[in-house]
Amino acid sequence: MGPMLYPLEKMAKDLNLTEDQIAGLQNLRQGFLRDTLPWRNDLVIKRMDLQDLLRQPKADPDQVLAKQREVSELESKIQEKMVVYQLEIRKVLTPEQIRLLPPAFDSHGPGRHRMMRGHGPVRGKE
Repeated sequence: MGPMLYPLEKMAKDLNLTEDQIAGLQNLRQGFLRDTLPWRNDLVIKRMDLQDLLRQPKADPDQVLAKQREVSELESKIQEKMVVYQLEIRKVLTPEQIRLLPPAFDSHGPGRHRMMRGHGPVRGKE
């Protein structure tokens, strides 16, 4: 699943955005989602590959660690792009609107949450 972004409708209401600001933020969001789509899709596949490796009783530790590095590299690229996206958002907002942003806006991107990770099997249910 992709990044959880701060809902634009909520942002518009909370920050009293103008129509021009809303349009600008919509363009930024679309650009961010479009630019990161290949990485996010690749990340889903690499996470599934990593889980498959971890389920193998005789998995090669070097392969597992290499796959984890691939996952981490993609997460890092996406997170960096998220920070660039946040910086671009701030250019659209007034200083007062920036002050009104919720504190969690800065922690893991505009959505307050890290990208959702897939869940492995529930213990005891395998």
